[in-house]
Amino acid sequence: MDRRGLSLTIVALMLAVLMTSSTTAAPGIEAGVMQSPGSEDGQPTSDHNTLYVFGNQQLSNCNSKFNSTNAESADYGEDSKASGNLDVKVTCRMEPTLNVDIMLEEGAMINAKFTVNLGGEWTNGQGNCSGDCENLNISFLKGNRAVAIKEFDSLSDGENSIMWDLPVTEDLVTWNGSQETMGIEFTMKMKATEGWAILEGQDAVFGLYFTHPDNPAEQNASVTFPILNQSAVDELTGGCVDSDGDGMCDDAQDTPGFTAIIGVGGLAAAALLRPNKSEDEE
Repeated sequence: MDRRGLSLTIVALMLAVLMTSSTTAAPGIEAGVMQSPGSEDGQPTSDHNTLYVFGNQQLSNCNSKFNSTNAESADYGEDSKASGNLDVKVTCRMEPTLNVDIMLEEGAMINAKFTVNLGGEWTNGQGNCSGDCENLNISFLKGNRAVAIKEFDSLSDGENSIMWDLPVTEDLVTWNGSQETMGIEFTMKMKATEGWAILEGQDAVFGLYFTHPDNPAEQNASVTFPILNQSAVDELTGGCVDSDGDGMCDDAQDTPGFTAIIGVGGLAAAALLRPNKSEDEE
């Protein structure tokens, strides 16, 4: 190989190394990476994997997205009744809805944290609750289907911090972006307490702290999912993901940087295979 051919080969190989290191991520979720506010379009990625919860003061509207910014959201929402029963059902679906296929790491944990404010009675066998009250239940929704539900039976009056670590089972691994948008639902059945003599009664109250810059970080409602990056997905599936269960591969997306590497590799191959010219031909 002449001097010019050797130079081209070295340059091509250096470009290949640089592009590989800048475009290829390690499989899974990297620890210690500084979190940004989230993805610009509110969709999940392996780097932007935290779902933030927003809503209004009346709890009549609740939504969520993979970006912590929502200028229209209140910092706290509450529903209450001064007497009788309060049936709580707050559903916080993704807005915009999920439009990308994702895979979670099986066996890893989904980490959820919420802060709720409670008042009144909700435990059957206590006060006026006689089989018609319910503890707080939180559900994870996959499309219109609840795929995980947990009852919280040790909550008290006032603020309660809730941490829920949910293992990713086989049913939670694949999410079809066209059918299985994410959601969180809170349900509870409560009663206001009646006053007696000089003692005042207590309203039935359910309050939820949303993600908001005025709230301390521990109060912000969020769910973090162990989303696999494309390299990890390809390793597990061989490039074939059947998220809708039809027995056929979904439309595959190229692993980041793969096309670029092929292009640079082709340049290197061309340099290596280029015929040598004799000194007389130059």
